[in-house]
Amino acid sequence: MTIADRLEKKEIILLDGATGSELESRGVSVMLPLWSTIALLTNEGRKILNDIHFEYAKSGADIVTANTFRTNYRTLKKESMESQARNLTLEAVEIARRAIDRAGAGEQVSVAGSVAPAEDCYHPEKVPPDIELRDDHRRHIDHLYEANVDCFLIETMNTLREALIAVEYAIQTELPVMVSFITQKDGKLLSGESLEESVYAVSLLQPAAILLNCSDTGTIQENLTVVQKATDLPIGAYANILPLQKSFPVLPPDAYAETVQQWLEQFKLTVIGGCCGTTPKHIARLNQMVGRN
Repeated sequence: MTIADRLEKKEIILLDGATGSELESRGVSVMLPLWSTIALLTNEGRKILNDIHFEYAKSGADIVTANTFRTNYRTLKKESMESQARNLTLEAVEIARRAIDRAGAGEQVSVAGSVAPAEDCYHPEKVPPDIELRDDHRRHIDHLYEANVDCFLIETMNTLREALIAVEYAIQTELPVMVSFITQKDGKLLSGESLEESVYAVSLLQPAAILLNCSDTGTIQENLTVVQKATDLPIGAYANILPLQKSFPVLPPDAYAETVQQWLEQFKLTVIGGCCGTTPKHIARLNQMVGRN
């Protein structure tokens, strides 16, 4: 059964966990602006990346997210590497595929192409004009489609404007498209826009699922209430557990699984996983929690 079929039936789908923080914990320097793309530039980095994907596949993830969060043209141009955007994107997807095959999960695990904000996830004021967004997302989504990803994960969107542009282009591929917002408390995107209105607007484009990610568990729990009321589409969440702010809890696998279990029961989530700070152990525990291992 394909990811599209499972989403339509609202079966639970388990995403993988963090890539950037895992790379950093294993000795890869993930400095901005390239961030996790740095792993693609050396043999050692590529090996570590392959190991991370492998461990997520072995942990029970249904989807491994290719390391394409920052292989977009606009980011690479900041380091005069824009000519490598296509090749780095294709290589990132291939590394994910090889890791899944190594885990013996080639028939069970899909590869998602990560599509991030063209600029900084945490700074909506930096979102470029529409014409620049369209150019960057078109290039990046074309590269991911060429790389033969199984679905798109448009993630950490901090404005409705950019989310709509990315989703509008991605759905033209006819692959499943999941879109995920980063939010603040009180039902707002980081831009201050209404989460309810944003979810409704994106729902009109009929993506496969609407998610929340990269906020702490408390913020996500508060805002899942909004998402659930604003759409009939499958919904989901994957939280940031890094101590970036004093309000962010650092959750071990058991505690994170307990939180996600509450979300499953309260909000009937379809898609779950982990964002920054989560590890293969967190995903293995989620897999166990949903009764698959």
